[in-house]
Amino acid sequence: MEFRIQTSEFLRGLRLAQSIADRKSTMPMLANVLLRTDGDGRLLVAATDLNVSVSAELASDNKAEGGLTLGAKALFDIVSNMPGDDIVLKRTDNNWAEIAAGKVEYRLVGMPDRDFPKIPNHREVAFSKVDAGVLREMIDKTLFSISTDETRFHLNGVLFECDGARALMVSTDGHRLSKVVRTLEGAPALSAGVIIPKKGVTEIKRTLDAGAGSCELAIEAPYIYVRCGDITLAVKLIEAEFPPYGQVIPKDNNRQVLVNRQALTSALKRAQLMSSETRGVKLTARDGNLTIAGDNPDIGEVREDLEATYEGEEISIGFNPKYVLELMSQMDTDQVSIALNGELDPGLWTPVDGDEYLGVVMPMRI
Repeated sequence: MEFRIQTSEFLRGLRLAQSIADRKSTMPMLANVLLRTDGDGRLLVAATDLNVSVSAELASDNKAEGGLTLGAKALFDIVSNMPGDDIVLKRTDNNWAEIAAGKVEYRLVGMPDRDFPKIPNHREVAFSKVDAGVLREMIDKTLFSISTDETRFHLNGVLFECDGARALMVSTDGHRLSKVVRTLEGAPALSAGVIIPKKGVTEIKRTLDAGAGSCELAIEAPYIYVRCGDITLAVKLIEAEFPPYGQVIPKDNNRQVLVNRQALTSALKRAQLMSSETRGVKLTARDGNLTIAGDNPDIGEVREDLEATYEGEEISIGFNPKYVLELMSQMDTDQVSIALNGELDPGLWTPVDGDEYLGVVMPMRI
């Protein structure tokens, strides 16, 4: 195998591959990237951790056919630092690779391509074109609230539902929940929701960030496929049942606070300086006012009053400021609505402009 390729083109495929390759696996091959000259003028670059796989078909000048696998991180670092615009890579005896650019030449130990795990075949899957920007936005609005507790694997991803025109994403870690609904014309219609694992969601976002304004989407159990140009991602879905999220979203919170989002964000950041993992920030709503207070016996305390629209009995409730700040960072409106019920009931946070996005944050005892 021997080929010449533009450095920027090679990096385009290696950047995704090295982030997916699993260097912590007990299978050394999973830390490698597959390189295979694939017909006239194409180079296949692929990587997998057995749950998330990427394959990129890059433009190259192929001198000899063949395949090889090399350490993904090492190869990416080498190519990133090579001089010049082009790189020549050649397989030599015992699966070594010679990588040359200008007067620089590396020799890198490799492994035979025949031992590389099989990548899901996307060529037989029916793709639909969707708006990449909308899909990326939905991921941004739910990625932060995915659970990292691996014992609750049914929460280790984002629930995706779609009727072919409207799509929904929901994630929760048990302490907070985020839900977004968007028009996603052309998306595949699903009879039931699917759960996309967190690493898969992260890599889909990375793929969308590197692509153009549109992408292609396909869901064929047990995978969801995302294709942007000549790069295709296959993510193995979580085989579990997502909890009934509708039961978590409060429907009878009868106290509503309207407050400037930016002012509240700034106040929470200041109050966060006086909070800890076990001590949250207290919000107190009374007529026309919202007070943000933090109290840490080891450091000190803070109190700040904000103008707000509120009518009703005074109520005080504690929240983890990190959860609230992450949620509000995904809202674009000037004002945010906080729907409350009791001091031990979850708060419902929504933008005031009617955007179909919401967050639920569980209270903390203060």
